[in-house]
Amino acid sequence: MSNYWNYRVVKKDWNNGNISYEICEVYYENDKPTSWIWGKNVLTGESKEDLEWTLSVVSKAFEKPVLEIVGDDKGLIEVKE
Repeated sequence: MSNYWNYRVVKKDWNNGNISYEICEVYYENDKPTSWIWGKNVLTGESKEDLEWTLSVVSKAFEKPVLEIVGDDKGLIEVKE
């Protein structure tokens, strides 16, 4: 088991009829998603090469199921779209 960060597509139901999706950095503890960073621009870098690398890592978010925020931002669960 390991702890690490990666990028995932995260869904948020704002309970006002609006739903949003964002590619977020997600932290895993013992291989389970436990926290995330919401509203952060993930495409930043110091060079074109940095941006290309970031984009290649971020694109992997679409290879896994969407994570949805549950409760009052208490956790994440995988959902089928």
